[in-house]
Amino acid sequence: MNFDSASLPVGQPKLPAAGCPRRPAVPRARHGGRGWLTRGRVLGAASFAMAILALSCLVTNGTLGLFSSSAAGGHNSFTAGTVALANSDVANCPVSNLLPGSVPVACGFTSTYAGSAAYLAVNVLIETQAGSGGTKLYNPADSTGDLQVSVTSSSPSVTYTVPTSATTCPAGAPAGSSCYELDNELVSTGAVTGAVVTFSVSVRLPSSSATGYQGGAAQVTLTTHAVQSKNNTLSCAAAPASGSPCTPSGTFAWS
Repeated sequence: MNFDSASLPVGQPKLPAAGCPRRPAVPRARHGGRGWLTRGRVLGAASFAMAILALSCLVTNGTLGLFSSSAAGGHNSFTAGTVALANSDVANCPVSNLLPGSVPVACGFTSTYAGSAAYLAVNVLIETQAGSGGTKLYNPADSTGDLQVSVTSSSPSVTYTVPTSATTCPAGAPAGSSCYELDNELVSTGAVTGAVVTFSVSVRLPSSSATGYQGGAAQVTLTTHAVQSKNNTLSCAAAPASGSPCTPSGTFAWS
């Protein structure tokens, strides 16, 4: 049985009627198939209601235990291994008055891993809602005019795939939300015994964004997790690659 970590909230920025970065510039990577604004022509900055973007980042936390034992007549002892993640203190990162053509806004947090050798991954969830303009801020069908989202990390330097396929929204999502999620995106294809990874979520509205995005909102949630590598060799449905989802295959499991 493999063990993974439990979710731990990290930071959350918001995008209501005009702006930035939950369950956190660079062109976003789209996955066919834990980005942000829409296309169309803008009537003008003055008449374009501002959108507010909220970004939240969650980090999972957990432990992996091995057996401890001793026997009479000898000193046989076994210590427990650990698989644990900790996140940095990151305040909400609300971005307001986000307008078409504005400079990209980024929010970030650091995830620290220490313990037995483990594989690290991140889940990307985007929740989005419409505002007075009637169009939801993050709209994969309008890939050049909606909220543009980019998720990256440093140490290692990785650009993660942004979800584009709709999924069932989690409990607690804002009313009227549409949700998009990609899970188990590899931070690295190799196991680590210690790592400090800084994630960044960047958002912007293209100058071609239509007025339908006025007042729209989006929340991006990153959840990092780890699983032991011993007796759990990495095996994915597709060739493992940093920044891409790893759907378990064979005997490999994320939990």
